[in-house]
Amino acid sequence: MDSEITKNGDVQMTAEERKVYDRQIRLWGYDGQNKIRAAKILLIGMQGLGAEIAKNLILSGIRSITLKDHTDVSILDRCSQFLIPRDSKERNRAKASLIAAQKLNPNVKVTADTTPIEENDLSFISSFDVVIATECSQQTYKKLSEDCRKVKVKLFIADVYGLFGYFFQDVHFSHSLYDCVFPTEQKNIAPKTKDMLPFYLTTALLRFQCDSNRKPNPDTCEEDIEELKTIIGSLDLGNLNVNAFEEYYNELFCELSPTTSIIGAMVVQTVSNTIMDRAVKKYNVFFYDHIEHEGKFHLL
Repeated sequence: MDSEITKNGDVQMTAEERKVYDRQIRLWGYDGQNKIRAAKILLIGMQGLGAEIAKNLILSGIRSITLKDHTDVSILDRCSQFLIPRDSKERNRAKASLIAAQKLNPNVKVTADTTPIEENDLSFISSFDVVIATECSQQTYKKLSEDCRKVKVKLFIADVYGLFGYFFQDVHFSHSLYDCVFPTEQKNIAPKTKDMLPFYLTTALLRFQCDSNRKPNPDTCEEDIEELKTIIGSLDLGNLNVNAFEEYYNELFCELSPTTSIIGAMVVQTVSNTIMDRAVKKYNVFFYDHIEHEGKFHLL
């Protein structure tokens, strides 16, 4: 039996669904689970982090998720993309992930979209409750940030670089836009929290990606590290010394499973709280610092 949708758009769970989500209902109540069950999610980017986020959202029991990715499967996906079978004949990452993703929870509608997000307009964005974007260019993140705010769609932006990762949220539309936190132009904007190494590392990685049109790659690791050092050396680091970054450089390649699991879990936890109207207003960025072995929320 399908779930019933009331006149105000709420999704009423069937008895079978209540059994499936019994533990979650005990955790945050029927109303909370019902709000999650009504949510329509757009997930952009089906690399390792995208797979982790998709898995957690589908298992939570959302109404639907669109897996959006216009790129082909690559050898780097073997590092952490567990939804794509090794023998898959599908070349597109979203399509290759579809069967395994749907098997996680038959109650959730899972679809694949192979069109670049840059080709979609506001009407497409406005058809979702939450947009989660990963592995996009900084210009695309900037545009998504502006568009989601225009149509009041909650936005999460997340990325993983080797063992380092972060996510940004814009859910109350009261904090700075993404481009104000991580500007696309060569501006030195210091964070409100001084000596915050993860902020400067993220800024450098985004500028590298903007200049090179790719993330740091294991095949060109030596050249990429030198470029990152140059970028960091050009930043106004406040009281930080450039030598503080030395431990990080060799661990910023590929998307490694430990960090995709951490960032993916934190994103979905925060998304779920937001859907249930329990979003935290006091921060907009989360950094996972693998050298310090800790994750922290910040308001920037």
